Amino acid sequence: MIRGLFFDLDGTLLNGQKCLSPANAAALQACRAKGLQLFLATARPPLLERMLGWGPAVLQLFDGGVYCNGACIQLKRQTRYIHLPPSVVDACMDAAAAYPGLNIALQMEQGRHAFRYPLADFAYAPWGLEPPDVVPIGKDCAGHTIKILLFYENLVDSVTPLPPSLASSLEALCRPHAQFYWTDQGKVIQMTGRQASKYHAIEWIRQQRHWQPDEIAVFGDDQNDVPMLAAYENSVAMADGCKAARQAARFVTRSHEEDGVAYGLSQLLHLL
Repeated sequence: MIRGLFFDLDGTLLNGQKCLSPANAAALQACRAKGLQLFLATARPPLLERMLGWGPAVLQLFDGGVYCNGACIQLKRQTRYIHLPPSVVDACMDAAAAYPGLNIALQMEQGRHAFRYPLADFAYAPWGLEPPDVVPIGKDCAGHTIKILLFYENLVDSVTPLPPSLASSLEALCRPHAQFYWTDQGKVIQMTGRQASKYHAIEWIRQQRHWQPDEIAVFGDDQNDVPMLAAYENSVAMADGCKAARQAARFVTRSHEEDGVAYGLSQLLHLL
């Protein structure tokens, strides 16, 4: 019997307008009414009130969350962080310096961020940030960083793929010490500590809840969702997700533009 549900956000629970559709919202509410516990499992930081404009009515649907690809876990009003090794952070900053125009974002505790290039004024809201949340980038950030992102433009409107040479060199350099994901159709590199992934975080929550693996269901669409989709028998990928995600999951539902979460909950997992 499934007891806990974990949902990726972008490309999964959210539609193309970064909104929770009425059908998906109704499905979540129905799951809550049946006594199921709901969790987010996202690459985003825990700043959803600002990033998505979510109020208490939506946030209270969830019992906790996996954020920053598992580098930040919130459960029972407590927050757990998993930091990157400072050597990985320093190596990434050095690598970014060799590529003009390439931005690097360091995500730290309590929602603090540091960027190589300043954010455009319009980008603060999509990042869920206010000016006091952004600190100067420097070596003193290395010991506080939980996640790294590399991208062109402002991430929220990024259209430029990252050079394969950068991806391969960073992956080779950081793989023994960090989780490495090349996501968003090759436009974003994401890194967290070796023990920080959505799968590791879900396992930690599962153990805290004393659930068995078959009492977990997960939904995702991208490379950073593959480990959790492969780990649990009740796994659902979006029809428009990346090939690796679709191959890793037990089920493939409709696309995220077609209320794939609601369809998966009712027609594939038979929870509604």
